Amino acid sequence: MNRTGYENLLQAVGICVSARIPALLWGDPGQGKTAAIESARGSGWHVETLIISHYEPSDFAGLPVLVDGRVELAPPAWAVRLRDHEGPAIAFFDEFSTASPALQAAALRPLAHYEVGALQLPPSVSFLAAANPADVAAAGWELAAPTASRFVHLEWELPLEVYSEALVTGQWPTMPVHAVPDDFEVHLLAQRVLVSGFLRARASQLSAIPKTAIDRGKAFPTPRTWDYAARLVALARAVDASDAVVRLLVAGCVGGAAAHEFLAWSAAQDLPDSLAILADPTGRWFAGARADHVYVTLQGVVGVATQAGTPEAWSAAVVACCTAASTVGVDPAVPAIRALLRTRPAAAPLPPEIKVFGSVLALAGLLSTPGSGAGGDACGSSAVRRWAPRVQLSTSVRRPVGKGERRRRRSTSCTSSSVREAASTTLPCRRPLRTSWVATRRR
Repeated sequence: MNRTGYENLLQAVGICVSARIPALLWGDPGQGKTAAIESARGSGWHVETLIISHYEPSDFAGLPVLVDGRVELAPPAWAVRLRDHEGPAIAFFDEFSTASPALQAAALRPLAHYEVGALQLPPSVSFLAAANPADVAAAGWELAAPTASRFVHLEWELPLEVYSEALVTGQWPTMPVHAVPDDFEVHLLAQRVLVSGFLRARASQLSAIPKTAIDRGKAFPTPRTWDYAARLVALARAVDASDAVVRLLVAGCVGGAAAHEFLAWSAAQDLPDSLAILADPTGRWFAGARADHVYVTLQGVVGVATQAGTPEAWSAAVVACCTAASTVGVDPAVPAIRALLRTRPAAAPLPPEIKVFGSVLALAGLLSTPGSGAGGDACGSSAVRRWAPRVQLSTSVRRPVGKGERRRRRSTSCTSSSVREAASTTLPCRRPLRTSWVATRRR
């Protein structure tokens, strides 16, 4: 690692602090992890350092005390000091790999919910931790998977270039911390759309817990860590951090392999502006586009329309989905139209273009068909139901039964992937739709 890499690492740590997402710095003893974090005191931060092996589980979960005839969990002194500090603060868990499994379990709620006993820490508090690898730590323990998934894991190293210069000048690089920009929500929506699209294409990467204890103590994909990645990348983009910082953050959340695949996939997406699509929903936005590209684009449209919350934006988003379905097929547009129908504003009219999804939505119970008694035609505003009733999707077919032959009943079902997806997510039945043969008793 050179000086640029070290500064990128410091910026990644600062982004985790700014986003209030716990980060864990892994490195050999004596590499300056503690000194780098405690140097934030020079910038006006209150740093509460806890060598975690010196504490007990009650120091993180709260000590049960009797108050007015009832038991409450009294917070420890370190949490009270963090609450009472008026400025920004860091709760720094040092030597975290020396924490026993009981201590790791007690630290889960503070790390995830910022609660220590009955005390809720203020939004100005962030968590950081530092650890040596278990094989070189003093009485070290591997991290359990639930604990590891609550951290962003960053590999720490002090380059000779930085150390030799700072040793002479006394000036050490500092950790930059950022205020959340005004356009953070815009960046967050864009990153969540990308994560959603990637996981749609690679469903196996949603949750992949490693097999070995060592790997379970580091970064790996889970729904929580993907959410961490989206939030951190959004803040990194909002503050114009480099691609190297983004790569450190994503790898620290979901692991190196999943991060490389996600970033390569994201770089290949050239998405049109969602606001421009809402302004011209019938434009040629989807001509020649791949199905995964259409899916991600429409998820961005759904997000912008939902944030706007107006009937006009909702109707324009529905028209955009219909345009995509007419251009490239209904399959990549079904998740978006399903989400829109579930969040339809009360006064939003249903565009007539919805007919392109007629068979899919009718089978799913989201769209009534003429003659079904729902009132109005299939494209009327009364045709869409917020909650789908139970509908019958199977019929029984009897065949002549010969001697020694079992009587079977065949259940017919849809074969289109888009119809199957829409129906299986709206029907009360939890089992996926499929074609099956059911054996019955011989009479």
